[in-house]
Amino acid sequence: MSPQVQWVEIPFSVTDLRGCAGLRVDQFLSRRLHQYSRSQVQGLIDQGRVFLRGRTAKASSRVQEADVVMIRYPRRPEPEPEHASLRVIHDDAELLAVDKPPCVLSHPTDKVLLNTVTTILSRQFPGTRLHLAHRLDRETSGVLVLAKDPATARDLTEQFTRRDVSKEYLALVFGRVEWERTTVDRPLGREGGRIKVRQAVDAEGGQPAVTEFERLAASEGMSLVRAVPRTGRLHQIRVHLASLGHPLLGDKLYLGDGEFYMKAVAGKLGLEEFEALRAPRQMLHANKVSLVHPGTGRRLELAAPLPADFREAMGGLADGL
Repeated sequence: MSPQVQWVEIPFSVTDLRGCAGLRVDQFLSRRLHQYSRSQVQGLIDQGRVFLRGRTAKASSRVQEADVVMIRYPRRPEPEPEHASLRVIHDDAELLAVDKPPCVLSHPTDKVLLNTVTTILSRQFPGTRLHLAHRLDRETSGVLVLAKDPATARDLTEQFTRRDVSKEYLALVFGRVEWERTTVDRPLGREGGRIKVRQAVDAEGGQPAVTEFERLAASEGMSLVRAVPRTGRLHQIRVHLASLGHPLLGDKLYLGDGEFYMKAVAGKLGLEEFEALRAPRQMLHANKVSLVHPGTGRRLELAAPLPADFREAMGGLADGL
């Protein structure tokens, strides 16, 4: 590799993604890197940019639960993150929970290193190796839980697999929601169109997905909804709400046919588009997380208040919430 190129190594922990132990490296990365096709993953491996246990990896190499797959990317210029630190919700010997601000990635990607939860926390808590117990979309705010050691990470992974972890979200959606409560039980999978990360309901080969919804407040133009996902599929709440005819305010990916997303990627979102979106980012907030503490065995309830931009978009819809 050229010595003139500055490289950054991004770790992808097998522990952080449930059910991946024993997979080939190319299979693991295809699951982990939603924006990459299988051939693009193979290209990274062929270029010698993927490492496993300190050595360049082969596509056929098998990953184990404690492994970390490292990908080397060319370093891109990027601004310093807006947040020098994150608000801590809970901190003890095993767990750290933070209030993730909107528009901060959970983990580094090939394009963004600095404006990520794990990078910010590595500066905030130097010397502490943190493992994401789950992830939130870049624009989603709220409770994010991290483990401080591999054993705790494995315990949390098992809890998510058994569905022992309960998560509650608040969502601000288009239109007046007429139902008081409803449950969406529709499988999700990749849509297969021009946008690789876009998911769809009833997709061929889709995975089971269940979300419970409750209307908290409603007006003619928008509604506030509580969402409780019973499964953990990619973009699950967003896709299920869109399938009900109530996409999230600000959701560029699932409002309409994805044209807002394509314009955002091209840097061509203008005043007209933002007026149609009615919010600069998707109005989804991880309000509460409930889990069994791996150290004490007691149930731990974690909560994060609504951020200012969510309250501003909501206006007086749910005063007192």
